[in-house]
Amino acid sequence: MKEKCTKFESLYIFKSEDELKEHVQNCPECQAEMQKMERVSELIQEAKPYFVYKQKLSYTKMKVACIMCLGLFAGTLIGYFTQFNYYISANNYSSEYSTQATNEYGIPVDNYGLITVN
Repeated sequence: MKEKCTKFESLYIFKSEDELKEHVQNCPECQAEMQKMERVSELIQEAKPYFVYKQKLSYTKMKVACIMCLGLFAGTLIGYFTQFNYYISANNYSSEYSTQATNEYGIPVDNYGLITVN
């Protein structure tokens, strides 16, 4: 009974390409193994564009998500500061108005427009 050749892996990893080709030409078991390796290599080359496309698509999705988060954050800040300025100006107006109104009617108030009780 003939033993199975186990040299293919060691030749493929450690030896030069010429030594591997020379051995593969003389050994039918290693020829079959080499054909399997070539088929796997062809399948990888065939599938490569798909994975490159998926990777680019995931980067694009990540960019869109980051831009949306940045836009949401900026919009929130703009809205907050716009309303904050509105409340400050409305508060100043209302305190000035209430102070004037209470002075007209003779109601004693302090500097903040609050009614003082003696």
